[in-house]
Amino acid sequence: MTQKRRHVVILDDDGDLRREISQMLELGGHDVVALSDACLLDPAAFDGVDVLILDLMMPGVDGLDVLRRLGKWRAPPKLVLMTGHGEAVLRGTTAAAERQGLTVIGGLAKPFDPDQLSALLDAVPEEARAGAAPTDPPSTLIRSALEAALRDNSLKVAFQPIVRSDTLQFAGAEALLLGELPEIGKVSPPAIVAAAMTEPAIISVLSVEVARQAAAACAEWLAAGYQGQVSVNLPLTVLLERSTVEAITAITKSAGLPPQQVTFELTEDSLYDSSASALSTLVKLRLAGFGLALDDVGQRSSGLTQLANLPVTELKIDIEIVRSARTWSKARDIFAALAGLGRRLNLAVVAEGIETPQDVALARAHCVDFLQGYLISHKRPLSELMKLLPRLSSDTRQRMETLEASQGG
Repeated sequence: MTQKRRHVVILDDDGDLRREISQMLELGGHDVVALSDACLLDPAAFDGVDVLILDLMMPGVDGLDVLRRLGKWRAPPKLVLMTGHGEAVLRGTTAAAERQGLTVIGGLAKPFDPDQLSALLDAVPEEARAGAAPTDPPSTLIRSALEAALRDNSLKVAFQPIVRSDTLQFAGAEALLLGELPEIGKVSPPAIVAAAMTEPAIISVLSVEVARQAAAACAEWLAAGYQGQVSVNLPLTVLLERSTVEAITAITKSAGLPPQQVTFELTEDSLYDSSASALSTLVKLRLAGFGLALDDVGQRSSGLTQLANLPVTELKIDIEIVRSARTWSKARDIFAALAGLGRRLNLAVVAEGIETPQDVALARAHCVDFLQGYLISHKRPLSELMKLLPRLSSDTRQRMETLEASQGG
């Protein structure tokens, strides 16, 4: 049983392996075309293919050249890479492919169990299967619509729940932009933030507004009997403003919320600003009672030597580390190292991007405290989150059981 019928092309010179993979995927409900000649891989003939399973080393075929050709396609398929030359080659090729704008959903070092391939296809989240995202409007139009939304209090904020690793019980939620602006409709949150960053005053007002809605939401679920903090992203530029601590302290007080219920998430770039003003502001936030989380840890791990200087209370392992750990042993080692570092520093550790039961197992194996990701829930408006909370842990367990049964079938 598979999550979704896929159109798959296999490019490999090993006839026995092609047949074995083809039969397995066809039994799983996928449409499969098996090729031994890279010259047959033509964009006109294979437009609409979901996944290409590519052997990197075939007689007379340069796998990297195939990737360069795919990078020129209008809508290239997602990739599963195979090689008998070890994980280091797979990882380096994956990085090269991604720099060309290609999507690699996994790599397999030969020999491998064909069930590993099936698990890779089934583990890809629906968001990654949906194809290219719609093009965002121009930044000037986004900025104008954002200013209007901030003026009339129509900015929409959503919340993605965070659960305890061991029990899957609600432990809080992260406040995130919903990705809609009233005047222009759907806009990607990164585009909204990028447009706001062009004007320091706008990003400041945006950050304060998200914090205001986050505090109000946290107060609501606490009043309903659900214990959990709220997390809010805080850009470094806003953090460095003198009025920041006073503004967010006033917001939490107005909501009737203890500062201990609010954690501000700092990007790993904050590690690189060791200025007196940055460190002083962080200390002020901690003295006021707020929590501080270091977000996206693992993107720029060379900066971790600065971690000892920051009064953070929480470490969030980056989503790409979690996703890579499904395939790469080195990524699993990095995950384990980051989780261990967090424990040794007495920090709460959160794993982001939890999308499969295997992700949960990895987090539990390394004593990660909290989980966040699509397996638990996507981000939701507060009204939807409140309806979800009574069944959050049971729904998550059911999804895990369904996925495990699917992969086992």
